[in-house]
Amino acid sequence: MIRVVSSELLKLRTTRTFYGLAGAALGLVMLAVVLPLALTDDPFDESDVRSLLSTAGVAGLMMLILGVVFSAGEYRHGTIAWTLLVTPVRLRVAAGQALACGLAGAAISFVAAALTAVVALPWLGAKDAASLSSGEVLGIFAGGILYGALAAAFGAGLGALLRNQVVAVVLVLVFLFVVDPTLTALVDGYDKFSLSGLQTSITGGSEEDFGGDELLPFGVATLIWLGYTAVLVGAAALLTSRRDI
Repeated sequence: MIRVVSSELLKLRTTRTFYGLAGAALGLVMLAVVLPLALTDDPFDESDVRSLLSTAGVAGLMMLILGVVFSAGEYRHGTIAWTLLVTPVRLRVAAGQALACGLAGAAISFVAAALTAVVALPWLGAKDAASLSSGEVLGIFAGGILYGALAAAFGAGLGALLRNQVVAVVLVLVFLFVVDPTLTALVDGYDKFSLSGLQTSITGGSEEDFGGDELLPFGVATLIWLGYTAVLVGAAALLTSRRDI
């Protein structure tokens, strides 16, 4: 498994898409941090500070797309055939892709969290914003890094399952911005288990960001997300074993 993950990481590092999405993720995080600080004159209360610092988790959206594009791209470009010749066990390949994307997502999210800390913390101090404890701040940043890893792994599982980059990316965006909000409005209690709700729980966002509804505990949200990812990876491995490559 270590060799599979190492080879997948090598593939990631040698593609321009990886660096493009990494740069886009960091740029998006910086916009989400700088704009509220620059344009808001009102004092930041504790909830506002928590929401701002948790925007480092915004990188997770790009990591989700990274996972989709990377794993689905293996089928589009035919490189998956060489991988399966070396490692014919489909589940090991799918899991290796998910783990490699997860590591890459964690690394990029770590940089996003570091940039957020460097920019936001001194700026918030200058604005006399409400302060959080060191443990809370570290917990928010750690949650953002974890979410980046989980989102990338989830995307890898979905990309391997669908095998079409465009379809998979469109499906992700439609689900996040159309299906998830619609089900949240129509199905009572669904919001906690939605991708958006799980993201807010993992990244340490405030309940006000989520309409004031109660969020799942961090550990429970993480386990549920891992369950979603495991289902996608398992389904991708099963269907790949029944398809021609």
